[in-house]
Amino acid sequence: MKTTASQKVRIGIFTAVGILLLLTGIFLIGKKKNMFGDTFHIYGVFNNVGGLQEGNNIRFAGINVGTVETISIISDSLIRVDMLLQSKIRPFLKTTSFATIASDGLMGDKLITIAPGEPHNILLPNGGKILTVNPIDFEKSIIKLTNVAANAEIISAELAAVTVQIRQGKGSMGRLLYSDDLAKGLEGTINNAESMTRSLAEITAEVKSGKGSLGRLLYNDTLAKSLEGTAENARVTMETINDAAYGFSENMKALQGNFLFRGYFRRKEREKDKLAASANATDSTDIEMTDDDLKEIEAAAEKAQQAIIDRKMRERAKQLSPPSKGN
Repeated sequence: MKTTASQKVRIGIFTAVGILLLLTGIFLIGKKKNMFGDTFHIYGVFNNVGGLQEGNNIRFAGINVGTVETISIISDSLIRVDMLLQSKIRPFLKTTSFATIASDGLMGDKLITIAPGEPHNILLPNGGKILTVNPIDFEKSIIKLTNVAANAEIISAELAAVTVQIRQGKGSMGRLLYSDDLAKGLEGTINNAESMTRSLAEITAEVKSGKGSLGRLLYNDTLAKSLEGTAENARVTMETINDAAYGFSENMKALQGNFLFRGYFRRKEREKDKLAASANATDSTDIEMTDDDLKEIEAAAEKAQQAIIDRKMRERAKQLSPPSKGN
Protein backbone atom coordinates (compact mmCIF):
# COMPACT_ATOMS: atom_id res chain seq x y z
CA MET A 1 0.00 0.00 0.00
CA LYS A 2 1.48 3.31 -1.08
CA THR A 3 1.70 6.22 1.26
CA THR A 4 0.18 9.30 -0.13
CA ALA A 5 1.63 12.76 0.17
CA SER A 6 -1.09 13.84 2.61
CA GLN A 7 -0.31 10.95 4.92
CA LYS A 8 3.37 11.82 4.88
CA VAL A 9 2.52 15.39 5.78
CA ARG A 10 0.35 14.21 8.70
CA ILE A 11 3.11 11.86 9.94
CA GLY A 12 5.66 14.64 9.74
CA ILE A 13 3.44 17.07 11.63
CA PHE A 14 2.71 14.46 14.32
CA THR A 15 6.38 13.65 14.68
CA ALA A 16 7.32 17.32 14.94
CA VAL A 17 4.65 17.97 17.53
CA GLY A 18 5.81 14.93 19.54
CA ILE A 19 9.41 16.05 19.39
CA LEU A 20 8.35 19.58 20.42
CA LEU A 21 6.36 18.26 23.36
CA LEU A 22 9.29 16.06 24.39
CA LEU A 23 11.68 19.00 24.28
CA THR A 24 9.22 21.17 26.21
CA GLY A 25 8.85 18.51 28.88
CA ILE A 26 12.61 18.07 29.12
CA PHE A 27 13.04 21.84 29.43
CA LEU A 28 10.38 22.17 32.12
CA ILE A 29 11.68 19.25 34.12
CA GLY A 30 15.26 20.43 33.71
CA LYS A 31 14.28 23.91 34.81
CA LYS A 32 12.53 22.55 37.85
CA LYS A 33 15.52 20.39 38.69
CA ASN A 34 17.95 23.28 38.01
CA MET A 35 19.65 21.28 35.24
CA PHE A 36 20.28 24.19 32.87
CA GLY A 37 21.51 26.96 35.20
CA ASP A 38 24.47 27.64 37.45
CA THR A 39 24.01 25.81 40.76
CA PHE A 40 25.93 24.97 43.91
CA HIS A 41 25.52 22.36 46.63
CA ILE A 42 25.01 22.59 50.39
CA TYR A 43 23.76 20.10 52.94
CA GLY A 44 22.08 20.01 56.31
CA VAL A 45 21.63 17.44 59.05
CA PHE A 46 18.23 16.90 60.70
CA ASN A 47 16.95 14.62 63.43
CA ASN A 48 13.66 14.15 61.58
CA VAL A 49 12.74 15.22 58.04
CA GLY A 50 9.00 14.91 58.68
CA GLY A 51 8.09 13.33 55.32
CA LEU A 52 10.45 15.38 53.12
CA GLN A 53 11.22 13.70 49.78
CA GLU A 54 13.85 14.05 47.09
CA GLY A 55 12.88 16.61 44.48
CA ASN A 56 10.90 18.80 46.90
CA ASN A 57 11.36 22.52 46.54
CA ILE A 58 13.67 24.77 48.52
CA ARG A 59 12.50 28.34 49.19
CA PHE A 60 14.40 31.45 50.10
CA ALA A 61 12.29 34.48 51.09
CA GLY A 62 9.24 32.74 49.58
CA ILE A 63 10.92 32.06 46.18
CA ASN A 64 11.76 28.60 44.86
CA VAL A 65 15.55 28.61 44.55
CA GLY A 66 16.43 24.90 44.44
CA THR A 67 15.45 21.31 45.07
CA VAL A 68 16.24 18.51 47.46
CA GLU A 69 18.87 16.39 45.71
CA THR A 70 19.33 13.41 48.03
CA ILE A 71 18.23 12.26 51.48
CA SER A 72 20.49 9.80 53.28
CA ILE A 73 20.52 8.30 56.77
CA ILE A 74 23.74 8.94 58.71
CA SER A 75 22.80 7.27 62.00
CA ASP A 76 19.78 6.22 63.96
CA SER A 77 19.10 9.86 64.92
CA LEU A 78 20.69 11.92 62.09
CA ILE A 79 19.55 12.37 58.48
CA ARG A 80 21.57 14.24 55.84
CA VAL A 81 19.75 16.27 53.21
CA ASP A 82 21.76 17.43 50.17
CA MET A 83 20.40 20.52 48.45
CA LEU A 84 20.93 21.90 44.96
CA LEU A 85 20.55 25.69 44.88
CA GLN A 86 20.70 28.37 42.23
CA SER A 87 23.87 30.43 42.24
CA LYS A 88 21.96 33.72 42.33
CA ILE A 89 21.17 33.30 46.05
CA ARG A 90 24.70 32.36 47.05
CA PRO A 91 25.65 35.95 48.07
CA PHE A 92 22.80 35.88 50.58
CA LEU A 93 23.68 32.62 52.33
CA LYS A 94 25.94 33.17 55.34
CA THR A 95 27.39 30.86 57.93
CA THR A 96 24.60 32.00 60.27
CA SER A 97 21.80 31.11 57.81
CA PHE A 98 19.61 28.19 58.82
CA ALA A 99 17.24 25.78 57.09
CA THR A 100 14.02 24.31 58.41
CA ILE A 101 11.40 21.91 57.05
CA ALA A 102 7.90 23.34 56.51
CA SER A 103 4.72 22.54 54.58
CA ASP A 104 3.49 24.06 51.33
CA GLY A 105 0.17 25.21 52.74
CA LEU A 106 -1.84 23.46 55.45
CA MET A 107 -1.85 20.01 53.84
CA GLY A 108 0.69 20.54 51.03
CA ASP A 109 4.02 18.87 50.25
CA LYS A 110 7.01 19.29 52.50
CA LEU A 111 9.70 21.78 51.51
CA ILE A 112 12.80 23.41 52.93
CA THR A 113 12.84 27.09 53.78
CA ILE A 114 16.13 28.94 54.21
CA ALA A 115 16.40 32.04 56.36
CA PRO A 116 19.21 34.54 55.65
CA GLY A 117 21.96 35.08 58.20
CA GLU A 118 23.59 38.24 59.50
CA PRO A 119 24.54 40.58 56.63
CA HIS A 120 28.20 40.95 57.62
CA ASN A 121 28.96 37.27 58.23
CA ILE A 122 31.05 34.94 56.06
CA LEU A 123 29.45 33.44 52.94
CA LEU A 124 28.49 29.79 53.05
CA PRO A 125 30.95 27.89 50.77
CA ASN A 126 29.98 25.46 48.01
CA GLY A 127 29.40 22.06 49.63
CA GLY A 128 29.22 23.65 53.07
CA LYS A 129 26.97 22.68 55.94
CA ILE A 130 24.04 24.94 56.78
CA LEU A 131 22.55 25.27 60.23
CA THR A 132 19.24 23.44 60.64
CA VAL A 133 16.13 23.61 62.81
CA ASN A 134 14.24 20.36 63.31
CA PRO A 135 10.61 20.41 62.18
CA ILE A 136 7.67 20.12 64.51
CA ASP A 137 6.54 16.58 65.16
CA PHE A 138 2.89 16.83 64.17
CA GLU A 139 2.07 13.43 65.62
CA LYS A 140 3.21 14.51 69.06
CA SER A 141 1.36 17.78 68.61
CA ILE A 142 -1.80 15.93 67.66
CA ILE A 143 -1.43 13.68 70.73
CA LYS A 144 -1.04 16.75 72.95
CA LEU A 145 -4.05 18.40 71.33
CA THR A 146 -6.04 15.23 71.89
CA ASN A 147 -5.09 15.24 75.57
CA VAL A 148 -5.99 18.91 75.83
CA ALA A 149 -9.37 18.22 74.21
CA ALA A 150 -10.00 15.34 76.63
CA ASN A 151 -9.11 17.51 79.61
CA ALA A 152 -11.29 20.30 78.28
CA GLU A 153 -14.17 17.85 78.00
CA ILE A 154 -13.69 16.78 81.63
CA ILE A 155 -13.46 20.38 82.79
CA SER A 156 -16.59 21.36 80.86
CA ALA A 157 -18.48 18.43 82.41
CA GLU A 158 -17.36 19.47 85.90
CA LEU A 159 -18.36 23.08 85.20
CA ALA A 160 -21.75 21.90 84.01
CA ALA A 161 -22.23 19.93 87.25
CA VAL A 162 -21.17 22.93 89.33
CA THR A 163 -23.57 25.14 87.40
CA VAL A 164 -26.43 22.74 88.08
CA GLN A 165 -25.64 22.73 91.81
CA ILE A 166 -25.48 26.52 91.86
CA ARG A 167 -28.84 26.76 90.12
CA GLN A 168 -30.27 24.36 92.72
CA GLY A 169 -29.12 26.74 95.47
CA LYS A 170 -26.39 24.48 96.85
CA GLY A 171 -23.16 25.86 98.28
CA SER A 172 -22.30 29.44 99.19
CA MET A 173 -22.53 30.67 95.61
CA GLY A 174 -25.89 28.97 95.09
CA ARG A 175 -27.26 30.42 98.33
CA LEU A 176 -25.94 33.83 97.38
CA LEU A 177 -27.57 33.78 93.94
CA TYR A 178 -30.74 31.69 94.42
CA SER A 179 -31.56 31.78 98.15
CA ASP A 180 -32.64 34.72 100.30
CA ASP A 181 -31.32 33.28 103.60
CA LEU A 182 -27.95 34.90 103.15
CA ALA A 183 -29.60 38.14 102.11
CA LYS A 184 -31.70 38.09 105.29
CA GLY A 185 -28.58 37.44 107.36
CA LEU A 186 -26.83 40.36 105.72
CA GLU A 187 -29.87 42.53 106.28
CA GLY A 188 -29.84 41.62 109.99
CA THR A 189 -26.14 42.41 110.20
CA ILE A 190 -26.76 45.77 108.56
CA ASN A 191 -29.59 46.51 111.01
CA ASN A 192 -27.35 45.63 113.97
CA ALA A 193 -24.59 47.84 112.61
CA GLU A 194 -27.12 50.67 112.20
CA SER A 195 -28.30 50.20 115.80
CA MET A 196 -24.72 50.23 117.06
CA THR A 197 -23.90 53.42 115.18
CA ARG A 198 -27.08 55.04 116.53
CA SER A 199 -26.09 54.12 120.09
CA LEU A 200 -22.58 55.46 119.54
CA ALA A 201 -24.05 58.70 118.19
CA GLU A 202 -26.24 59.06 121.31
CA ILE A 203 -23.28 58.39 123.60
CA THR A 204 -21.22 60.94 121.71
CA ALA A 205 -23.99 63.51 122.06
CA GLU A 206 -24.21 62.92 125.82
CA VAL A 207 -20.44 63.21 126.15
CA LYS A 208 -20.50 66.49 124.20
CA SER A 209 -23.26 67.80 126.48
CA GLY A 210 -21.00 67.19 129.49
CA LYS A 211 -22.92 64.27 130.96
CA GLY A 212 -21.18 61.45 132.75
CA SER A 213 -17.61 61.24 133.98
CA LEU A 214 -16.13 61.30 130.48
CA GLY A 215 -18.28 64.28 129.47
CA ARG A 216 -17.34 66.19 132.60
CA LEU A 217 -13.69 65.36 132.01
CA LEU A 218 -13.73 66.50 128.38
CA TYR A 219 -16.31 69.34 128.25
CA ASN A 220 -16.68 70.64 131.86
CA ASP A 221 -14.01 72.75 133.52
CA THR A 222 -15.21 72.09 137.09
CA LEU A 223 -13.06 69.02 137.43
CA ALA A 224 -10.13 70.86 135.88
CA LYS A 225 -10.55 73.73 138.35
CA SER A 226 -10.77 71.24 141.21
CA LEU A 227 -7.60 69.58 140.03
CA GLU A 228 -5.92 72.99 139.75
CA GLY A 229 -6.96 73.82 143.34
CA THR A 230 -5.69 70.49 144.58
CA ALA A 231 -2.41 71.02 142.78
CA GLU A 232 -2.12 74.52 144.26
CA ASN A 233 -2.80 73.21 147.78
CA ALA A 234 -0.24 70.47 147.26
CA ARG A 235 2.28 73.05 146.09
CA VAL A 236 1.62 75.27 149.14
CA THR A 237 1.90 72.25 151.44
CA MET A 238 5.21 71.24 149.89
CA GLU A 239 6.52 74.78 150.26
CA THR A 240 5.45 74.78 153.92
CA ILE A 241 7.12 71.41 154.50
CA ASN A 242 10.31 72.61 152.83
CA ASP A 243 10.29 75.78 154.93
CA ALA A 244 9.67 73.73 158.06
CA ALA A 245 12.53 71.40 157.23
CA TYR A 246 14.78 74.36 156.57
CA GLY A 247 13.68 75.98 159.83
CA PHE A 248 14.24 72.73 161.71
CA SER A 249 17.76 72.56 160.31
CA GLU A 250 18.40 76.16 161.30
CA ASN A 251 17.00 75.53 164.76
CA MET A 252 19.27 72.56 165.21
CA LYS A 253 22.23 74.72 164.25
CA ALA A 254 21.02 77.39 166.69
CA LEU A 255 20.63 74.81 169.46
CA GLN A 256 24.21 73.70 168.90
CA GLY A 257 25.29 77.31 169.55
CA ASN A 258 22.98 77.85 172.51
CA PHE A 259 24.77 77.87 175.85
CA LEU A 260 22.19 75.45 177.31
CA PHE A 261 22.88 72.72 174.75
CA ARG A 262 26.49 73.59 173.88
CA GLY A 263 27.96 71.32 176.55
CA TYR A 264 25.65 68.51 175.50
CA PHE A 265 26.68 68.62 171.82
CA ARG A 266 30.37 68.95 172.74
CA ARG A 267 30.08 65.90 174.98
CA LYS A 268 28.45 63.93 172.14
CA GLU A 269 31.17 65.05 169.75
CA ARG A 270 33.87 63.77 172.15
CA GLU A 271 32.04 60.46 172.51
CA LYS A 272 31.84 60.23 168.74
CA ASP A 273 35.59 60.78 168.40
CA LYS A 274 36.28 58.11 171.03
CA LEU A 275 34.03 55.60 169.22
CA ALA A 276 35.71 56.35 165.88
CA ALA A 277 39.17 55.85 167.37
CA SER A 278 38.24 52.58 169.10
CA ALA A 279 36.42 51.07 166.07
CA ASN A 280 38.71 51.56 163.02
CA ALA A 281 37.08 48.66 161.13
CA THR A 282 33.60 50.23 161.04
CA ASP A 283 32.22 53.44 159.50
CA SER A 284 29.35 53.84 161.90
CA THR A 285 28.75 57.44 163.06
CA ASP A 286 25.56 56.89 165.02
CA ILE A 287 25.27 58.94 168.26
CA GLU A 288 23.67 57.17 171.20
CA MET A 289 21.26 59.38 173.13
CA THR A 290 19.23 58.80 176.22
CA ASP A 291 15.46 59.13 176.26
CA ASP A 292 15.65 62.41 178.18
CA ASP A 293 18.07 63.87 175.63
CA LEU A 294 15.84 62.90 172.75
CA LYS A 295 12.77 64.35 174.44
CA GLU A 296 14.54 67.66 175.03
CA ILE A 297 15.66 67.86 171.39
CA GLU A 298 12.21 66.89 170.10
CA ALA A 299 10.49 69.49 172.30
CA ALA A 300 12.84 72.23 171.11
CA ALA A 301 12.46 71.18 167.48
CA GLU A 302 8.66 71.08 167.70
CA LYS A 303 8.56 74.56 169.16
CA ALA A 304 10.82 75.92 166.44
CA GLN A 305 8.85 74.12 163.69
CA GLN A 306 5.50 75.34 165.08
CA ALA A 307 6.79 78.88 165.18
CA ILE A 308 7.89 78.68 161.53
CA ILE A 309 4.55 77.14 160.46
CA ASP A 310 2.58 79.85 162.29
CA ARG A 311 4.65 82.57 160.62
CA LYS A 312 4.12 81.04 157.15
CA MET A 313 0.38 80.68 157.69
CA ARG A 314 0.10 84.32 158.72
CA GLU A 315 2.02 85.41 155.61
CA ARG A 316 -0.18 83.22 153.38
CA ALA A 317 -3.36 84.61 154.97
CA LYS A 318 -2.16 88.14 154.31
CA GLN A 319 -1.51 87.30 150.66
CA LEU A 320 -4.92 85.65 150.14
CA SER A 321 -7.00 88.25 152.02
CA PRO A 322 -8.54 91.00 149.78
CA PRO A 323 -7.19 94.53 150.20
CA SER A 324 -9.19 96.84 152.46
CA LYS A 325 -11.39 99.59 150.98
CA GLY A 326 -9.57 102.25 152.89
CA ASN A 327 -6.38 101.51 151.02
